[in-house]
Amino acid sequence: MKSGMRNDLREVAGSFGDLATFLPLAVGLITVNGMNPTSLFLSAGAMYIAAGLYFRLPIPVQPLKATSAIAIAIGASPGTISMVAFLMGCIFFLASLFNLNGTFRKIFTRPIVRGVQLGLGILLAKGGMKALLTQHPWIAPTAGVPPVFSGIVIGLVVAAIILFSKKDRAYPSALAVLAFGLLLGGLLSSFQPLSAIRLGWVRPEWMFPPHGDLSVALFVLLLPQVPLTFANSIAATTDTARKYYGRDAFRVTRRNLAASLGIGNLLSSLIGGMPFCHGSGGVTAHYLFGARTGRANLCIGGVFVLSALFLGNSISALAGMFPVSVLGALLIYIGVRHAALIRDVLECDHEFAIAAGIGALTLITGNLAIAFAAGILSNLLLRKLLGLDLWGSPDEIGSGVPTNP
Repeated sequence: MKSGMRNDLREVAGSFGDLATFLPLAVGLITVNGMNPTSLFLSAGAMYIAAGLYFRLPIPVQPLKATSAIAIAIGASPGTISMVAFLMGCIFFLASLFNLNGTFRKIFTRPIVRGVQLGLGILLAKGGMKALLTQHPWIAPTAGVPPVFSGIVIGLVVAAIILFSKKDRAYPSALAVLAFGLLLGGLLSSFQPLSAIRLGWVRPEWMFPPHGDLSVALFVLLLPQVPLTFANSIAATTDTARKYYGRDAFRVTRRNLAASLGIGNLLSSLIGGMPFCHGSGGVTAHYLFGARTGRANLCIGGVFVLSALFLGNSISALAGMFPVSVLGALLIYIGVRHAALIRDVLECDHEFAIAAGIGALTLITGNLAIAFAAGILSNLLLRKLLGLDLWGSPDEIGSGVPTNP
């Protein structure tokens, strides 16, 4: 009985493991772009639940990172952002109708996938460091104390919580970090955001087709995201799930992920939701904090759905209470662990060179899509110079199912 309760607690803890990626972008789209909070969290929650029921594993649901960042930066309208979800859904639903395994196996060889995982890990850690050093709005400046000091202290506390959990596997670090963040944010703000809680939802608006600026949606928000989604949300997510879950990840295939992205984004666009993906970093996040089955998806998905229906008017205020430095510390930890997936190419010089090159270019440019394209070209050129099979042999493409780490 105790073992079952402990496993359930780990599933609950692991279900919140990817909040550090989800919350900042979701709240930014709500507060800056004016997206409907009910539509956003309702579509995200429904997609989480559907993914958990089908894949039976903790498959994440995340905002499209490049699209969301650009949309926040330019202040894109909610209709334009939902139009991206509609277009993305069409692309990946059509892709799922064809068996793309042969094409994927040629393009996404092991060094390319490892490079994408390394690059994403670097971006997560870099974003986490930026958030960690951001002064919390509720913390008043102290004379003689650098503004970043409080963030560093908070980061060290979060690190201690995570390290403590490694010694006692029953200790749910994600729940502890979440509780610490909420308590700290509440104390710093004197729990003022709680006074903004209003039960009720913001009625979603039916959009078919979504109304917005097509040129901005297609050329500014969509095009930079598509190659990244193919690389990270399909190829890298498939590989990462098999790394962690072995044969239990038999449903996590490129074609199934494409279908999930296609159908999910199409449905999200109909109620004014945001475009989503299944990120490989999210797979790592859920796994690190204890999630092992689709029950984790049902948990976080249920929380999102209930929040959308009963707290739609209050989500932004409540999320704003959570210190960004706590989220930053989580992102750094997830990023480092995700980048560590590169370890199986360390002994192969040319594969490591390609993967490391993608990671380095990601660090320099901050653009994983550019690094991914450069990595493909470099891989083909290097293999030609070395006299190797241009598209790689089966063992280099990960045709087998790895064992759990």
